[in-house]
Amino acid sequence: MSRLGMLYALEESEVKKLRSLPEEERYDYMLNEMEERLFGTPRGCELDKAWEGIQYCLGGGKWNDENKIPTNIIFGGEFLVDEDDDVITLKNRSDVKAIVAYLQQNSLEELIKNNFWKIDDESFPYKDEDGLDHTLGWSTEILSFYENALKEDYQVIFTVDF
Repeated sequence: MSRLGMLYALEESEVKKLRSLPEEERYDYMLNEMEERLFGTPRGCELDKAWEGIQYCLGGGKWNDENKIPTNIIFGGEFLVDEDDDVITLKNRSDVKAIVAYLQQNSLEELIKNNFWKIDDESFPYKDEDGLDHTLGWSTEILSFYENALKEDYQVIFTVDF
């Protein structure tokens, strides 16, 4: 189980194609068609396993996946896939615009630093200095990724396999 998280910026046609598939086929389609093209480009933002720590920090140290800022920056959004092993959530254009405005006004680095130590030890086993450094290190490209998505009028999906 990898638990590696990714953000991808998608064109309208790509979102429509993903939605047109049965839910049980969407994750494999994303892996085989989208990830292959978008990974390592400005339309992909790798989060490694840090996505989980970032999500906890966006929720003030508690897990929250509501579709509202700031908790929809990573995990939250409209669930396109919500299965035991795979998740894909979607942030639409208005979400992307609001996320960019929020991240431009609120330092993600400061949010992480302020909330990392509030995470419950049992919920998140990586709560140590290395875990904080890992979480901070993988969060540095999130704002620029979302700014590019806004500029290009993309929607954003978050993907993770458990």
